[in-house]
Amino acid sequence: MGRDGSMNTRTLCALGIALVLAVPALAQQPYPPPYQAPPYQAPPPPAYTPPPQYQPPVQYQPPAQAPAYQAPPQQAPPYQQAPPYQQAPPYQQAPPYQQAPPYQAPPPPPYQPYQAPPSTSSQSAHTSTQSQQGIRYHPWRVQIEGGYTITQGAQVKTLLNDGGSGGLGITWFPTAAIPLGFRVDGSYTSHPQTLHALDLASQSTGQNIADGYTDIYGGDVDAEIDLHLGLRSREYFFGGIGWYRERTTLKSVTYQNGTICGFFGCWPGYFPVFSNAQTSTSGWLNSWNAGIGFEFPLGDPATFFIDGRFLRIKQPGGGYWDFIPIRVGIRF
Repeated sequence: MGRDGSMNTRTLCALGIALVLAVPALAQQPYPPPYQAPPYQAPPPPAYTPPPQYQPPVQYQPPAQAPAYQAPPQQAPPYQQAPPYQQAPPYQQAPPYQQAPPYQAPPPPPYQPYQAPPSTSSQSAHTSTQSQQGIRYHPWRVQIEGGYTITQGAQVKTLLNDGGSGGLGITWFPTAAIPLGFRVDGSYTSHPQTLHALDLASQSTGQNIADGYTDIYGGDVDAEIDLHLGLRSREYFFGGIGWYRERTTLKSVTYQNGTICGFFGCWPGYFPVFSNAQTSTSGWLNSWNAGIGFEFPLGDPATFFIDGRFLRIKQPGGGYWDFIPIRVGIRF
């Protein structure tokens, strides 16, 4: 404590110089290996000293490791011996091939002369079919017809009005196997003269023609084909040629003085008197026609029919007169 403070300064300086000189020498020395701490070992637990009044506890023992799983033994099924081998039956050879006997043609049937079938066989077959359809087969049939005739075309319409008609005919079907027949129709038609025709007649005759009519009569020969539509109807087509004559009658009128009687009495006056002024008849004129019709049974052998046709008559002076007769009638 009583030392001089300058001594401490010199001492410190000397120590600093010594450290400076010692640094290079220390740098050449190898570094010691880094410190590695030893593994941690837990200290053993202190022994437990039980108090005197208690019994020492049972020392803890870690549970024993569970035994590894062992599958229960599986006993293999008892060995089953394969059935004894059965030898295949011995091969049996096929029977020898037996050749078929030679073909023998059957003897021809004994000769029988040809016998023509009775004529009623085909008719009976067709009759049974027709009876199912309501119209029976008959080789010959007669028809009665009537109707209305329409004038067609400008040439005849300027001279004649429409008129009524009537007719009679006969139809023949040669066989029941073919629905083809032939028919002949005769007809009569009366057509009143038009006013234009009466005026022309008055000029040509020089008389007062007040009335007149043209009667057309003749006949047609046609072929007919029947087609059945159902159980109780059939359709037919027909067509052919014909011949007709035309008779024209012109009547003049005069007025005479006399007594006219009626429901309320009689009184004097004038009344018309008609007289034939002229009658002319043409020769036979050629014609042709075609038509269609329908037929319905009424009760064997009667049937009801309706048909229409187109009729063209050649005129003696050139040209044609065309008509459409529509007729209804009964066949039996």
